[in-house]
Amino acid sequence: MKIFDLHSKKLLLGSAIVLLLLLSFITFIISHSEKEPISETRFMLDTICTLTLHDWQGDGSEIIDGAFGICKKYDHLLSTTVSGSDIYNINHSEGKPVKVAEETAALLRRTLEYCEMSEGEFDITIYPAKSLWDFSGDNANLPDQKELAKAASKVDYTKVNINGRTVTVPKGMGIDLGAVAKGFIADRVAEYLKAHKVTSAIIDLGGNVYVLGSKPDGTNWRVGIRMPFANEEADVVETSNASVVTSGVYQRYFEHDGRIYHHILRSSDGMPCETGLYSVTIISKSSEQCDALSTVCMLLGYEKSVSMLCGFSDVRAVFITSENQLLYYTP
Repeated sequence: MKIFDLHSKKLLLGSAIVLLLLLSFITFIISHSEKEPISETRFMLDTICTLTLHDWQGDGSEIIDGAFGICKKYDHLLSTTVSGSDIYNINHSEGKPVKVAEETAALLRRTLEYCEMSEGEFDITIYPAKSLWDFSGDNANLPDQKELAKAASKVDYTKVNINGRTVTVPKGMGIDLGAVAKGFIADRVAEYLKAHKVTSAIIDLGGNVYVLGSKPDGTNWRVGIRMPFANEEADVVETSNASVVTSGVYQRYFEHDGRIYHHILRSSDGMPCETGLYSVTIISKSSEQCDALSTVCMLLGYEKSVSMLCGFSDVRAVFITSENQLLYYTP
C-alpha cells in the first residue's frame, strides 16, 4: 500500500505540473493575442498628431518614435514656415533656381497635376495670398483688399518650373503644399509601420486619418465624419487599409460682421471659396490622394467634383452642403 500511494502521488504531481504548464502556455498566448493598444500624441505638423498601435511586433514605443521621426523629416522638407525646408527655400529664392530633395520634386509634380485637373481652381502657388490671412490668431481679421488683389495676381501654377530636382518660381510667387503634405506624410508613416511588422494601427495627423489593416478582431475600422460647426457625427465610414480625409470650412475660420471666412481660398482672388459645400470627405488607399482631392472638391463644388471623380476607380466621397445635406459618391 505504501508503494502504491507513493506512485499515485507521483502521477498526480506530474499531472498537476503538466496542467500548470499548459495553463501558463494558454495564458501566454491569450495575453499576446489580446494585448492592449499603445498610443502617443504629439504636436507636430502644426497640429495634434496621434499614433495608435493595435497589433505589432517588437518594441512598440520605439516604433512610434520612429514614426514621429518620419513626420519630422518630411515637415523639414515641405513646411512653409520651417527655415531651410525645401518649400521655405523656394519661397525665399527671389526667383532663383532651388535644388530640392527628390521626394519634394516628385510631390510637386504630382500636385501640379491636381492644379491642371481642376483647371487652376486648386493652385499650389496660392502662398502669396494665403500668407496675408490669419485664421488662428486671436485678432483674426480681413487682409487689406488691395494687398490681397496684388498677391492673387501672382497665383499661377503654370509658371512653376521643375527640371529634375531643380525648382524655379518667378520672384514674388510662392508655393504652399498644405493641401497635400499631411496626406503624403501619412502614406510614408504607413509604409514605415508596415515595414516594421505593424498590422493594425491608426495614424491621425490632425484629422488626416489612415487606418492600417483592420481591427485586431478582423472587422473594419469606423471613422466618424463631423457635422460642420457641431460637436456630433454626421456619418461614419467603415473601411480598412485606407485613408479618410476631410476638408471643411469649419476647420479654420473666423467670423466678421456676421460672415464666416475660412482657409480654403480661391486662386482667382485669394478669398474663401463659396461653392455650397461645408465639407468634403474622401476615402481611398492613398492619403495623399485623399488630402488633395478633398480640397479640390471643396473648390469645385459638388457637380464639378462628381464629374472629376469619375476619373478615379477607387475613390469614395461624402459631401456635406451648406444646408447640412449629405451627398455621396461611389465609383
